[in-house]
Amino acid sequence: MKKELLIASALVGSVGLAGVAEAASMSLSGSQKIGIAGTDSDATTTGTKASLIQSNLSGSVSETTDSGIKLSTGFTVLNESTGAASNNASGLTLTFTDGSKLDLISAGNASGSHDVAPPAGGLEGALSYSSVNNAPGGIDFVGSSDGVGFEYHSVADAMGITGFKWGLSASFNDEAAASSAGAIDTGYGVGVTYVTSAGDTSVTVGAGYSAAEYVGTSLSKDENGGHAVVSATTGNLTVAAAYGTGDTVGTTTTPTQNDMDATEMGAKYVSGDITFNVGYLSSSGTDNSYGASVATKDEKKQTSASVDYVIASGVTGTIGYRDQEGKNEGTVTTNDSGSSWYIGATISF
Repeated sequence: MKKELLIASALVGSVGLAGVAEAASMSLSGSQKIGIAGTDSDATTTGTKASLIQSNLSGSVSETTDSGIKLSTGFTVLNESTGAASNNASGLTLTFTDGSKLDLISAGNASGSHDVAPPAGGLEGALSYSSVNNAPGGIDFVGSSDGVGFEYHSVADAMGITGFKWGLSASFNDEAAASSAGAIDTGYGVGVTYVTSAGDTSVTVGAGYSAAEYVGTSLSKDENGGHAVVSATTGNLTVAAAYGTGDTVGTTTTPTQNDMDATEMGAKYVSGDITFNVGYLSSSGTDNSYGASVATKDEKKQTSASVDYVIASGVTGTIGYRDQEGKNEGTVTTNDSGSSWYIGATISF
């Protein structure tokens, strides 16, 4: 018996040593935002001021196989929007030797991946819009997906076209549980980005389209829509404009089907360690009950500006300001309307 145990131990030990896998490479990154934020809504005669501290800590894990394929994933430990502990893990990404990538599990939507966001003023702790205001906060409001799916990212200069990239995504969960609030069944997204030059100006064009079907609802229409963005950079100046339109489906405790559109414009100027940003957003959206007729649109309008200054390596100071107006079904809501400001610094690592 003793001999058998020794042989078994040796076998387990040899198999274990032969199959030992070294730990994958891991890195941590994050930031700490520290500042003072203030708001002044039209609903009150006095404003508010408060300190603001936001922490973010994320980890990434990756390793490369003998064939050259890189496998990577990641997770969030702290979420700066709440400062609370988090376990917001991403799916698995395969990066192939030609530079193309395939995201698996909670992969996302290719339409959103090709959203080239116009510049906008940056600030924290801004005056928030009421939950009854269903107008979108940007052009990327269409793009639902299910965790069961994939997203493919092409190589750079795809199809032999310099500056061209494309993406394709799909999700499919025909086992999704039907409910009165709805659940996504199948969906897909496509997106393209093209970068070219016109004299001294670099021009970037991005566009995407997405659609999804839902189960267990009384919807009269499912989700579909798209966006287009044009950005031009000459020297230190960048200007951009974007537009998005489409139908979306809300699956909260008060489910809605929505008809939305949004326009964004912005400019950025870099002068040494200083960056100036200005942005404008105008959007509208209905919030109809499933199968109901079109209601009066909600609206959002806001103008923002900010100045960033690089104080030291990894340390950036920010002064930001935003003026906004919100409407719920055609009527201005004073709680949504007013101004916000922020003074602070971000330390990144």
